[in-house]
Amino acid sequence: MATARHEVSKSKLLTEKPGERKRDKYFAKTIGKAFRVLETFTQSKEPLSLNQVTQVTRMAKTSVFRIIHTLEVMGYLEKSAGDRYALSPAVSYLIPNRMLASLIGVALPQMKDLGRQFRETVSLAFLFKNHIEVIAVVESPQRMQMGNIVGSIIPPHASSLGKSITAGQPEWRRDRLLRTFGIVPLTAHTITDEVKLKAELDMVCARGYAADLEESVSGGCCFGAPIFAGGAHPIAAISISTPAIRLENQERMISAVRLAAAAISAELASS
Repeated sequence: MATARHEVSKSKLLTEKPGERKRDKYFAKTIGKAFRVLETFTQSKEPLSLNQVTQVTRMAKTSVFRIIHTLEVMGYLEKSAGDRYALSPAVSYLIPNRMLASLIGVALPQMKDLGRQFRETVSLAFLFKNHIEVIAVVESPQRMQMGNIVGSIIPPHASSLGKSITAGQPEWRRDRLLRTFGIVPLTAHTITDEVKLKAELDMVCARGYAADLEESVSGGCCFGAPIFAGGAHPIAAISISTPAIRLENQERMISAVRLAAAAISAELASS
């Protein structure tokens, strides 16, 4: 319900004429300006500089700077290269239905293709404000399979989906995801030492994929890769899961899931 109220309010803000806002004694000008800045970023496929936002909004540079700084502190914008800013995944949390529908629509063909290639379970997870959740699954047709359930909360420190997303986040968001879920042992192979876990996540970020070798479920192996939507940090991840006794041609599986993630990312960034 909170999301629906937000969308209605935003829609009204977009359709109202400036003169109508001035006549509304209850209209909060500061909040209206903040939405104007935020909307400028939602309409851009590239990170924007302070000067660019100032030109588009036609607002005072000092006001734009304060709004951008506040949005960055609140986690809705994040600094990119060259003193530019881009939307963070937190914005997707405010409007999840639109983002999720777009992501699932783009990802499903890739997921089905992976399912046909390997006959194993393929999953898609999304980064919400403080947790990672499964949003789509293409199940293996085989009798023995590693299943997944839409709506399941993913461990950010143990699963390939969780590690793929968590590894690419700014340090403060990494910490929030890990603390929210807890760095708890799920199997005998789960990494719970914070130093080793940091090294693992750094390696995931550097090589572009994550492996879960019986770390979240005994007897199960999984390989995942991050999905981007034009920003610097992943908003989602895709994975292939298989029983450990059936794990063959690991490198081919990793290559395929990385290619699928890259294709999804490219389509999201261009849409």
